[in-house]
Amino acid sequence: MPSEPLAPADSELEASAPATPEEEGTVPLAESAGKMEVAKWLFSWPLCLLMYFTVPNCSKPRWEKWFLVTFAASTLWIAAFSYVMVWMVTIIGYTLGIPDVIMGITFLAAGTSVPDCMASLIVARQGLGDMAVSNSIGSNVFDILIGLGLPWSLQTLAVNYGSSANEFCLVSLV
Repeated sequence: MPSEPLAPADSELEASAPATPEEEGTVPLAESAGKMEVAKWLFSWPLCLLMYFTVPNCSKPRWEKWFLVTFAASTLWIAAFSYVMVWMVTIIGYTLGIPDVIMGITFLAAGTSVPDCMASLIVARQGLGDMAVSNSIGSNVFDILIGLGLPWSLQTLAVNYGSSANEFCLVSLV
């Protein structure tokens, strides 16, 4: 009985075929991109370029050991974007006659919670429920310890140095 060479299954061929640049996401715009994709790309391009040059990509072998710099740079960018977001919400609230407290409670709380919720939903749908819970808890812990603790500590050290709140703020950072 002559033996025929076994042909690889279609799934094996697809898995072994190299990905095209469009599939890898390295081509900025595909030929079939609609007007919304082009507008989104044009809007986000300056930010992507800025992030490319200021935040090392730890997934590449060249920058693997720069994870602390990536974390610090990402935290600084989050602080800068948060400042701009608060500034814009304050201006919008002033223009519309809405108090800062109401604007802060509604828009800023939703603006900071929705991305965490979406990230948790994405990983939960992938079957990683523990990562979803870790994301939500870790985000809140980071917000409380760094987002509140650091500004309070800096304010206490700079304005009321030696006050009784100074010890509490320094302990909250640790």
